[in-house]
Amino acid sequence: MFILCRGNYCRCGKLSQFSTQQFSNVQPVWHFVLLSIATLGIYEIYWFYRNWKQLKIHKNLNISPGWRTVGLFVPIYGIVLAYRQLRDIRDFSRKAGIVKTYSPGWILFSWLIFTALWELPDPFWFLSFMSVWPLTVVQCILNSYWAKEQQGYLEKTKFSGGQIALLVIGGIILILVVISTFIPE
Repeated sequence: MFILCRGNYCRCGKLSQFSTQQFSNVQPVWHFVLLSIATLGIYEIYWFYRNWKQLKIHKNLNISPGWRTVGLFVPIYGIVLAYRQLRDIRDFSRKAGIVKTYSPGWILFSWLIFTALWELPDPFWFLSFMSVWPLTVVQCILNSYWAKEQQGYLEKTKFSGGQIALLVIGGIILILVVISTFIPE
């Protein structure tokens, strides 16, 4: 008997033997830190997008992750959007029974201050790499949330192909930027 299968389910409604394993939304903190530093902080913008996308699917939210990410570049409105995401992550985590918490306002304030340090003269602008630190606090709590909400799912422990490419390209650019900072004119 031939049964046509698409995705994880066959036409008969049963789980296919060829189904793909479901992965948790947990992201190892050290992955986040490396990707953020290698991309000179640009990955942090993607981090906001990814969280909106995952929360939209999981909580059935009526939001547009793409437009919210674009909104991050709008003065004042971007700060409001970032605050709302940090607040939502904290609130969803609390409702799920996660005891650890943080202040969305202080996390946002710290992230903005550290991000603004890129304006400092050479070599002090390197302090802007610390912008990832406040977001790691949120990522730790978010990981606890996903571990509780997605029990039984495998956690990704390896970088994806795209992330490896990003690390290689970003690493090369980062090395060139560091070298150019210390070479006299």
